[in-house]
Amino acid sequence: MSVRHAPAAVRPSLVCSVALVGIFFSAPWPSLQAVFHVALVLGLAPLETVPLVAGLWAVAAGWIVEGTLRMVPHPGGAAWVDLTLALTVLFFNRFWPPDRRLIWWGRLVGFTLLHTLLSFFAVALASGPHPLGRGWLWALLTSPLWAMLAWRLKPTAHPR
Repeated sequence: MSVRHAPAAVRPSLVCSVALVGIFFSAPWPSLQAVFHVALVLGLAPLETVPLVAGLWAVAAGWIVEGTLRMVPHPGGAAWVDLTLALTVLFFNRFWPPDRRLIWWGRLVGFTLLHTLLSFFAVALASGPHPLGRGWLWALLTSPLWAMLAWRLKPTAHPR
């Protein structure tokens, strides 16, 4: 069964699980891991209709990133930022749904930059100074790809 033939309520969970596996297996390449991570937290997890499920996907992404990096002595900063931003994006999607793809993409680019800043400061607060790396740049450059995937999976206001 492909994702396209899955019921509409199951599609976000299937794609989130694929992205979570992608985070784990792309650990040797931190830039690619950052793309999977940001796509899951900001684009795919907020597509869930239940905030608890969206939060659990986001927290799982944060814990897997911190667990696979092996350089964070006190984990927890990334999971907290992921939970906060996934629920914020879910709130924005629910109460101010974008009607055009460009608005959706611009909103996710803004949240990607906010995710970068909050992640840097939260991980620094939890475990001390650390390098920023280039993952945020790759997540920003590939945002049209994962934002369009999230746009296509997003439930519409008027289902056909």
